[in-house]
Amino acid sequence: MDWSQLTGALIGLVGVPLGIVLGELLRRRQRAEQFAAAIFAKRLEAYDTLINILFESHRIANEVIDNPELSAAERHELISAAIMPIAEHTTRSVLYIDEELGAHCTALFMGVEDLRDLIESERQARLAQFRRDWRETRRMILEDSGVIKVNRLFRDINRPTISSPVIERIRELRREQDNET
Repeated sequence: MDWSQLTGALIGLVGVPLGIVLGELLRRRQRAEQFAAAIFAKRLEAYDTLINILFESHRIANEVIDNPELSAAERHELISAAIMPIAEHTTRSVLYIDEELGAHCTALFMGVEDLRDLIESERQARLAQFRRDWRETRRMILEDSGVIKVNRLFRDINRPTISSPVIERIRELRREQDNET
């Protein structure tokens, strides 16, 4: 037996198991990618529902903050009614919504009912903190849901020119907010 025959046999012995292993790895990767797509769709749906619940709760919180005619008991009842759907949804969607972010969202409106009872300077400070927390909550949801990355990807693909005086002002205000924090 000469070296060329031995080399051919050796390549065959190594190539077959290597082909089997590579095929299995590729099949597993494809299965993981299919699974990830299904999970991403469910996560997006769960976060979409959460953000809708949060906007409704934010509307209720603003009513509690702005309406001086509400009693302490009425304010508490309204905020409790605003918080409960958030807690229920984040608990029900624990497979798709980050547990810590879900807890943050649930706690976001807690204490809003007490703002009316504070002295004006403390009230304004707590109100400003609540508004910062509200903006940060929306940012975290957009980030954890994957929407920010997808939007960046679309922007990179399309390269749109999005600009107007209103958009430029929004960008200015965002830069100012970033500098404040």
